[in-house]
Amino acid sequence: MRSAGCRLPSLASSAEKEAYAKVAVASSKVMEAFNEYVVVMEDHVVASQNDKEIESIGSEIKRLFNELEVTKREGKKDAEKIKALTEDWRRIHQENEALTTQVVAQKAKITALEVERDRDIRRVLALLVVTSSSEVTANIDLLNELKDGGLTVDAELARLKEMERDCKDLVASATVPDWSIPELDFPQISEDSEDQIGGSSVPDDTASS
Repeated sequence: MRSAGCRLPSLASSAEKEAYAKVAVASSKVMEAFNEYVVVMEDHVVASQNDKEIESIGSEIKRLFNELEVTKREGKKDAEKIKALTEDWRRIHQENEALTTQVVAQKAKITALEVERDRDIRRVLALLVVTSSSEVTANIDLLNELKDGGLTVDAELARLKEMERDCKDLVASATVPDWSIPELDFPQISEDSEDQIGGSSVPDDTASS
């Protein structure tokens, strides 16, 4: 290549012309090679930038994968905790249901015992009324007999002592029901059951999966 205004040298011989042609061809090849080198270098720069981007993306993917693994492990631990808590809740809920059934049965038993107690009390009161009435009548008859002289004090005293012995024998042979509350068979309630009795609704099974 030549600059503007540069004149070609005069070529006197064919050898000079041939040499000049070779130089021109060689110069053209040098320029072509240089241009190819520039293109290759530009491609190399672009490739280097792409490699850095690929490396950065790979590092980011690795970081996200590690975070995902940690999240999976933590999620598995949380799922195991939820499963254990759900099993505890169900166990306590079943215990509470059993205790509730026992409490209902004991309340029914207490009600039945109270009815029986009231009936026995009414019977005793009726018996006391009848006994008191009979005793009053007997005392009136006794006073009348003593007044008329048909009965002596010693004979009546002996009769009353005999009646007293008979009454003691009847009392000793009678079975008196025990109305004390400690005699009833109440269920034993654990601390966990006290905290959970009357608890919440059954948890959703999907929460533990």
